[in-house]
Amino acid sequence: MDPVDSTLSTMEKNRQQGQTHAIGSARSIFEHSQDACLIVRHSGEILYLNNAAIQLFSHYSIDNLLLGELLPCMDVDKNDSAGIPKALSVYQSGLPLTLTGLDASGVRLALRLNGVEIGDTESTIILSRESQEHPLQDELLRQREIQQVTLSSVADGILISDAEGRVLIINDAAREMLGLVSGDVEGEPVDDILRLCGSEETQILESMFAQVIRRGDRVHADSDSRLLVANRNPLPVSAQASPVRSSQAEIVGAVITLRDNSEARRLSAKLSWQANHDALTLLPNRRYFEAELSRAMEAARFGTENHGLIYVDIYQFQIVNDTCGHAAGDELLKRLAQLFGKALRSQDLLARLGSDEFGILLRNCTLAGTHRVANLLLRGVEQFVFSWGGKRLTVGISVGAVAIDRDSESDAQVMAAAEASCAAAKEAGRNRIHLYHHHNSQIVERRRNEMHWVEKINDALAENRLVLYQQPVVPVVISSLADNQAHVPHYEVLVRMRDRDGNIILPGQFIPAAERYGLMEDIDRWVLSNVVDYIARRERAGLAAVSYAVNLSGPTLGNESFRDFVQQELSRTAIDAKALNFEITETAAVGNFARAIRFIETFRARGCEFYLDDFGSGMSSFSYLKDLPVDYLKIDGAFIKSMETDSVDYAMVSAINHLAHVMGIRTVAEYVENEGILKLLEKLGVDYAQGFGIAAPAPVHSLR
Repeated sequence: MDPVDSTLSTMEKNRQQGQTHAIGSARSIFEHSQDACLIVRHSGEILYLNNAAIQLFSHYSIDNLLLGELLPCMDVDKNDSAGIPKALSVYQSGLPLTLTGLDASGVRLALRLNGVEIGDTESTIILSRESQEHPLQDELLRQREIQQVTLSSVADGILISDAEGRVLIINDAAREMLGLVSGDVEGEPVDDILRLCGSEETQILESMFAQVIRRGDRVHADSDSRLLVANRNPLPVSAQASPVRSSQAEIVGAVITLRDNSEARRLSAKLSWQANHDALTLLPNRRYFEAELSRAMEAARFGTENHGLIYVDIYQFQIVNDTCGHAAGDELLKRLAQLFGKALRSQDLLARLGSDEFGILLRNCTLAGTHRVANLLLRGVEQFVFSWGGKRLTVGISVGAVAIDRDSESDAQVMAAAEASCAAAKEAGRNRIHLYHHHNSQIVERRRNEMHWVEKINDALAENRLVLYQQPVVPVVISSLADNQAHVPHYEVLVRMRDRDGNIILPGQFIPAAERYGLMEDIDRWVLSNVVDYIARRERAGLAAVSYAVNLSGPTLGNESFRDFVQQELSRTAIDAKALNFEITETAAVGNFARAIRFIETFRARGCEFYLDDFGSGMSSFSYLKDLPVDYLKIDGAFIKSMETDSVDYAMVSAINHLAHVMGIRTVAEYVENEGILKLLEKLGVDYAQGFGIAAPAPVHSLR
């Protein structure tokens, strides 16, 4: 029997023989006990203290001593005969309880209640001084509880092991990731429940725990790691493990953290796909195509493979847009993409290179084979009839074909030759093929055709046949503007070319050639000069203030002399610089970062504002944004167009808009094509909008 229980049992027998006999018996029972033992009347008067109690409370006199004075925490009323039984009954729960009192020196101490016996007129209390062990145990329990609550609250999976690799602690998130819905895994080897593989399930990765023990430092799993779980698909995760060390720096365990990366990798894959594919036809885009072409060229240079390159242009595609609308043009491009794909092998690559241009890389194909495929494409198009809105339209193509072998000079040369061959085919008429090879006798023709657009652009500049268009940028919600800031109408300036017959040529047809052959700075200077002249005429006519944004290409932004040219134009026309803004693309800014910063700072100081165009189209966006002193950020239209139906694009727009606002930058949404998109932009708090859903580009009116 427990000593305390035995004591209380003996006391119960003695109590029944009377109070005096009880106290006398208590003396013999309690006299040598190390616990403090007290007998008290229900009025609170203390009848007896043993030696341990006297020593504990030696500063008190037993005469007329009340329990409430000795143990203030009891808080009993001496006039209440039921006070002691009521107070003591609270402590008869069987749990370890602590009372407070004063020791001989008057210092508050903690006393552990070991036993209570309530009689008819008096009660017995057995106390012991609270040892230092109990608070330490309680604190450890409290800390462990806090640890468990914390681990259960985090989204990452966490496992803590001992030095032998056995599980000590595992949180709920880790259980869910590992499929451990039920069952106790504490004490089980970590390596039995945690297995990682690479991109292939058969590629089992080394144990995280084993790596920590071997290296003695934090380790990270490969970026393509996946978690193997029974009866489930492998889960993409990021994983790291860190050693736990004792005070002597010995490894006594490890902490392994798992993060579910399935959503992050899906978003990354989507962004990667968008960066390399055309949203309309779902084909690879020019960027991806040129990367694959480069790899094919590398193999051809070593003489191990020969390839073919085909460049296809839709003959007079603009007529379809003009007569049936852009929706018809989009549908035609999608159907032609499907038609071309049927003529190719699985190893070949079909891509959309421009607004109405396609490229085809024929892997392991001779020049003769390339010519045969070009003829297949031509025959397929000749038999194809496009119907739209009750109209039946025949379609034509122009095809340029080039061989890729060990004698091919470079990627750019091969691509230029293919484009030049296509241009030659187009000049020859509808549904023509022009075959180019560096061994044939048509080198002079190739050189002439390479300058096809160069000649047209130079002629247009010399004959002043470039045309300015404007497209408005409007507030999404007028009331969102600051009360003290009057809204000044703003337009983006766009450029077109007029041919000698008066037909308007869209920039998608001549800007790529201008970029390729170094003519963009000439175009940018022409546009800037004509825009500031137009602003000056407006100011002289007393018209309302309007601001215009001029697009600057990478080569222009990187040329220091262009900054001087802008200064001269502002001085020549004496216009209010606030009416002139600039748009620079992320690619142009990053490619000429230092000069871009100097250019921006120079003209912001004069009142010009700057727009960072196509934000989000490059992977370096966020890392450079904080260092570019721009006023507006134009969210890439690829995200805007599909944000109604694509939750990821919606989230990207929301994130970019929020980031810009945190940095004090206003936002502009491009490619706003309908009211639904505009309402979503208003909900997200985007500042401005631009696109065909608001207004199509229109010619800048003359003020001669």
